Amino acid sequence: MPGKKGQPKKKKEVDWADEEHFTKDRSMIYIEHTYECPIFSTKADECGAFLQHRIPERKFQLVKNRYGHQVPREGAFEIGFSQNARTSVHLLWSGLDKGPPRRDKFPLDYEALVPEVNKILKKFYPDKAVGVSDEDEDEEKDDM
Repeated sequence: MPGKKGQPKKKKEVDWADEEHFTKDRSMIYIEHTYECPIFSTKADECGAFLQHRIPERKFQLVKNRYGHQVPREGAFEIGFSQNARTSVHLLWSGLDKGPPRRDKFPLDYEALVPEVNKILKKFYPDKAVGVSDEDEDEEKDDM
């Protein structure tokens, strides 16, 4: 029975990889987080907002616990990133084996994730990466 009083309407899950919703310009942030404390969900939202603010020319879609279909592991806070909905997911952060204290479960600073995000973006779309110049790559080659 739709619209039962007192129950929030469930948000429709979007398949970002299907033809209707897919765009190469939308990167995916997948976060698995435990429900044992509200701070885990808050930190997941903060991470998504940070990346959107830090790299405004990209669109980001935050997916927490596979839209609620994934039962998170106890103490989990893991951040995965994919260039878009059709590419593989790369693990950026795992707090699974960290803590207590609980604050150790989360990245100290989300800025530390940006170089890895840019590396993933540059791998697929060299012109879309932010903060990574060709000079940086040349220096790395010279160092070898």
